[in-house]
Amino acid sequence: MRGGHGKLLFKSPRESGRLVQIFAYRDFSLYVFKGGRGDSFKLRGGDEERLLFPLTGEVDLDGEHLGTRDMAYIPPGEGTNVSLKAPADVYIASASSSSAARRFVKRFRGARVVESGLDNYRRTITVMIDVEDKAERFLAGYTEGEPGAWTSYPPHRHDNKPEAYIFYGMGKGFGVQLILDEEREAAYIVRDHDVVLIDRGYHPNVGTTLAGIKYAWIIVAPAGERDLSVNIHPEFASVPLPTTHLKITPSRQG
Repeated sequence: MRGGHGKLLFKSPRESGRLVQIFAYRDFSLYVFKGGRGDSFKLRGGDEERLLFPLTGEVDLDGEHLGTRDMAYIPPGEGTNVSLKAPADVYIASASSSSAARRFVKRFRGARVVESGLDNYRRTITVMIDVEDKAERFLAGYTEGEPGAWTSYPPHRHDNKPEAYIFYGMGKGFGVQLILDEEREAAYIVRDHDVVLIDRGYHPNVGTTLAGIKYAWIIVAPAGERDLSVNIHPEFASVPLPTTHLKITPSRQG
């Protein structure tokens, strides 16, 4: 998919035991490896940086343990060997990069946590790849909403930074993901391990009362513009957001 307004919802692939590409959008790609204990795969070095994380289960990455929702940054040129230590869903995001950074691992339990929103848009955000981290393109983390609550709210956009949401932890519940801009108003039913690609536009979502909506988020920024700046929808500019991980810039029409 080269431009906007193509396929944006990707249902959880059924294949196991091999690396499956979920999407390729410009130079941003997402893959998943679903497997059992003892399964393994290799990634060859290339001209892209990668994020690798087990959304479920645990893995060894060249001998280093990654638990559930831990995240590894792998710079350009580095290959890696991944071994599953338990049944796992392992996601790999890639984006072209000329970074000279070194590999690092961020632990879910030690990452920056932000309690954001109020009332029926309250959520917990765990920022894994932050603006201070030595990545060139990626920002990433996890959002976990309260049961029945909205997240990615008030609606905001960052059209020069495509983003993927990978949903998890809802069990028998589900979520509704909206994507809104000047040309479309789209809604998608999402369940565990579904993926939504946000190519542009406002992108609020909401979960059922059975379980809050939960997802990993991965942003790919242009080199030199890697920050969490967003524009809030003008009609929602008065919605209070006393604590946030985002950098709010003045609202603009559209």
